[in-house]
Amino acid sequence: MNKKTIFLLLALVVVIATFFILKRNTSNTLTKDDHDFGYSNTESIDKIYISNKKTGKYVILKKIDSTHWIVNDSFNVNIHQINTLFDGFKHLQVKRPVSKKEIFDVKRNIAIYGSKVEIYEKGKLSKTYYVGTNTHDEMGSFFLMDKSEDPYVIEIPGFNGFISARYHYQVEAWRSKNIFSNKEEEIKSIEVIWHTENNASFSIDNSGKEPLIKSNGRIFENNSDINLNKLKSYLKLWENLSFEGFPIDLNAHKIDSISKTVPMLTLMLTDKNGKMTKLRIHNKGIKRDSNIQYDKSGNPLEFDIETFYAFINDNNKEVVQIQDYVFGKVMKKLSDFSL
Repeated sequence: MNKKTIFLLLALVVVIATFFILKRNTSNTLTKDDHDFGYSNTESIDKIYISNKKTGKYVILKKIDSTHWIVNDSFNVNIHQINTLFDGFKHLQVKRPVSKKEIFDVKRNIAIYGSKVEIYEKGKLSKTYYVGTNTHDEMGSFFLMDKSEDPYVIEIPGFNGFISARYHYQVEAWRSKNIFSNKEEEIKSIEVIWHTENNASFSIDNSGKEPLIKSNGRIFENNSDINLNKLKSYLKLWENLSFEGFPIDLNAHKIDSISKTVPMLTLMLTDKNGKMTKLRIHNKGIKRDSNIQYDKSGNPLEFDIETFYAFINDNNKEVVQIQDYVFGKVMKKLSDFSL
């Protein structure tokens, strides 16, 4: 065997060895365990914990059934938020590993600004990973699997937005804004109390064959005292009533002061399972951003006629804002049902 042949064989051995070394290193770097952030089947997920070290805020999302989740054992979750998160789980994929040049900064940012995510399946911890900031081109987010050294840029193909924004750690971001969600046949009774207009107050008994209105101890006769069609139509209006949001200009002291004032009216609905939901509605003073500042005669208004403050059930520490556009249709008076 001449020197040329020996040289060619050695060169071939080096090439083959290099190939297997690179293949081995690539496999070690991109193992399934350290980049498998998604789920093809989300039905078995029953709890999610998301926390942020910098803010100290966290949420614990628990599954009650296929359409009902609760957050921090206190509030119903907006199921659309869960569906959006799960849709992301099904399509998460690695866009690229983080380069050696940027890995130090990426891991530092995850440690400072990232959110920890724990996902449970059938009561057992399934995955733990960290979601960091977004890439400079805003086409991906940095993810790091727990106990892994290598972060990755993760994307959802076809989605132009921040994946990290789906991992909310604020309770308010997950909460359902729905207050009343009752179909006509689910309602047992409704009580509407106008606190300064006693003759306007009424209650509805929907437990019988036909609904009945009562007021001041008197039962009103359908189609003689009361328009039955108006009454039945009213019962259909309670299926989707949600608050607008949380007033950001009110501190705890102001909220406490509002809660101690006499409400304008109180709405109470009891369903046929015995669950009662109460909403105390208070007037909201005119503010700079109130759309309507004057009445039809040009006189300054004392209260906003488009939005109100409200307290849900007996929670006096949290006030929500509701719109007349949404709730005005159920803020009726006894006279509204007359023939």
